[in-house]
Amino acid sequence: MMDLIDKKILVTLFKDGRISQRKLAEMLNLSATSLNYRFNKLLNEGVIKGFTLFVDPNLYNKYYATVSFKNYKEVDYDFITVKVKCLEEVNVYTITGNSINDLKDKIDLMSKELGEPDMVYLPISQTPFKPSGVDIEIIKALAKNPRAETAEISKETGLPTKTIQRRINALESRNLVRVLPLIDLYKADIIVFGIFSEIISKMNFLDSCKFLEFKEGDKGVLLCATESMGNAEKHLKFAREIDQNSQIMIAVDYSIRTDIALKNLEDIENKAIIRSK
Repeated sequence: MMDLIDKKILVTLFKDGRISQRKLAEMLNLSATSLNYRFNKLLNEGVIKGFTLFVDPNLYNKYYATVSFKNYKEVDYDFITVKVKCLEEVNVYTITGNSINDLKDKIDLMSKELGEPDMVYLPISQTPFKPSGVDIEIIKALAKNPRAETAEISKETGLPTKTIQRRINALESRNLVRVLPLIDLYKADIIVFGIFSEIISKMNFLDSCKFLEFKEGDKGVLLCATESMGNAEKHLKFAREIDQNSQIMIAVDYSIRTDIALKNLEDIENKAIIRSK
């Protein structure tokens, strides 16, 4: 049976998937022994299924869009990096493309199979770029072990620990890289939800539960996690009052494909090697 402390552990992991168990114990006013027992129990019972690395496609020189469709049919294209199944009988997808027009073509392709999208968030002013070799090495190490300590990453990559921590902080602050827990949301009994709004700047009351944010101007998507449906209902009611046209999606399951990011990063690395010869 999940109690409030277990739920707080899970919600905190959404906000900081790399938080140390020592720091987590301090935040929740638990002894290290008690926190370790609870953490391992959540792992052993399959509530925490593991951890994964989210990488923004802009980081590997691609564009992205987020789109939702009614879940009448499942699709699994090789350009889908994130898929979220929602309580509202929709699936939300993050897709990648080589350009804005390429993304529009891919949305049209999906629409032929799934019908018209319920929601499309396609930032026009994206600035894809090629990461440094240092960032690529760090990301590859995090993909292998998302909760690896900087000393472990340093041992694998040969990079100084201060450089590693500085680069991880920089990437996380720009939402380009984020370690996220893979949680069985049925077992966890916590609420993970997303809000799409065209006045996202007025949603700062969600800062206490927000773990990811994507915005362009005043339009954007917020992803949040909270310990109970009661908390979620209060947040969502307020969101509706601020923006009655906002679209709200409560997740029941989700998956993140890190392999797409790794393949693109490897291509960037290989091209750099060829140019240097």
